Amino acid sequence: MKARQRGVAMVVVVWFIAAMSLVVGGIVALARVESGTTGLHVARAKVVAAGDGAINLTMAARQSRATRAGDTPPAMDSLQRIGELEVLVRVIPADGFVDLNQAPAELLAALFRHAGGMDSSQAQTVANNVVKWRSATRSDQGRDAGEPARFYSLEDLLRVEGVNRSVLDGVRNFVVAGDWASGGMNWDSAPSAMLPVLDAVDPSRGNTARERRSARSQRATPAASGSGVYRVDALVEYGGRLWLRRRWVQTGGAVGSSLPWHVLRTEAPRVVKE
Repeated sequence: MKARQRGVAMVVVVWFIAAMSLVVGGIVALARVESGTTGLHVARAKVVAAGDGAINLTMAARQSRATRAGDTPPAMDSLQRIGELEVLVRVIPADGFVDLNQAPAELLAALFRHAGGMDSSQAQTVANNVVKWRSATRSDQGRDAGEPARFYSLEDLLRVEGVNRSVLDGVRNFVVAGDWASGGMNWDSAPSAMLPVLDAVDPSRGNTARERRSARSQRATPAASGSGVYRVDALVEYGGRLWLRRRWVQTGGAVGSSLPWHVLRTEAPRVVKE
């Protein structure tokens, strides 16, 4: 009888130890998750502060250069130090990107092939879907009846049939969307990463854009944005990762601001390289 009681007691002890192990393991796992989440929030906060500060310094330097030269300053790269962080800032004319609201189907198809990872047939279908979507009237966008739909942000592209998050992530560095977009594309302002897309549409114009780019680089006078809108990328290395903080800005001050530029859109920081 006593042996049986000792056996039962042993089983209870073993079960108790196992249960406590599970509880402790859960607490440790939760602590690790919370610690990782806290670290991510800290990283995002530092990237936002450093990125926005570096963007402001770069835009101020750009304005100062314009004042001295008496002309609109060009696109530019700038290395800024914010505290212990070095930030590379790139200012690129917005009219060098594909305007989702105006681009023809041929250009969109080339974009989806080059950056969206689609074959020719699928890319053409999705390009046609984009044109069809923006040609229709959209009462759910809060616009007057009869007014065509528009892309007001890059994420609106997800409303188009055939576009998923993977496709959006692939093309987001090549496109622009919003009421403030120029409405057309200036091939001479296109960044180098855009040239393969342009080659697929018109190789001769792509070569011309390369030649003009080479001539400008020798004169150190890259193209300025005709619309005054620029995409400003701040690349921040923090925590062993490369982060991107992106803002779309337009020259000219906003009401109540003393700055000679204003922010049109700000994108959340994201990791672009582990």
